[in-house]
Amino acid sequence: MLMGWELALGLAATFFGAMVLGTISFGLGTVAMPFLLLILMPRDAVVIVTAMIILTTGLTVAQTWRHLRLRETWPFVVAGLPPVPVGVFLLHEFNPTVLRVIIAVVVLAMGVMSLFSIRLPGARKPWMAPLVGGSTTFMVTTFAVGAPLAALYAIEQDWSRDTIRATLALYFLMAALLGMILFTVTGLVTNEVVQNVGVLAVAVLAGSGVAAMIARRISLRVFRCVVVAVTAAGSVSLLVREVLLAV
Repeated sequence: MLMGWELALGLAATFFGAMVLGTISFGLGTVAMPFLLLILMPRDAVVIVTAMIILTTGLTVAQTWRHLRLRETWPFVVAGLPPVPVGVFLLHEFNPTVLRVIIAVVVLAMGVMSLFSIRLPGARKPWMAPLVGGSTTFMVTTFAVGAPLAALYAIEQDWSRDTIRATLALYFLMAALLGMILFTVTGLVTNEVVQNVGVLAVAVLAGSGVAAMIARRISLRVFRCVVVAVTAAGSVSLLVREVLLAV
């Protein structure tokens, strides 16, 4: 179980990650993972972030379900489920060092996409819904990052802010629930992981509460800059650590 400075870092990472998710509807893993990987094994970090996603997105779905437009969004939502077992399998197979480096690189790429609001080519084509839906949950299940890709797709559909929040929340909730079931069946949910989830859940709930207060008061552009700066710092720290260990 996390203790001392490791616990403090874990609480800070999950608090800020939950605050980001509550404000812009995605990004818990993108923000928290670089820092959690400094104190946890990659597999444990992915499972913990998945549990936190269930908690935060469950709250969001409960608040926004009236804004769901399932007739339009179901291909995207359902497409997120088939890649989950593949992601769980790869999580077992990846070398921890390789997994940490891949996560750090993916986090940086997702952060840049979010910061510069990079448009997703062909986002309104019918085939993009299953492609983005499947690709995102594959990355989220394996690396616990990748949500900005789904967010870019949702934004390109010209849905309302509440519909985007509701759709993304349902999408990630379903994929995270399936992932957690498979994590449990394959033995990745250990007693230590459960204890850490219980402790860090407090920070997640607090971050969600703060997000509700600041969501309407802060410029999205400014907030994205802060998020990218923090995640970039965490990712670079992680990469430097792996390089130093390899030397």
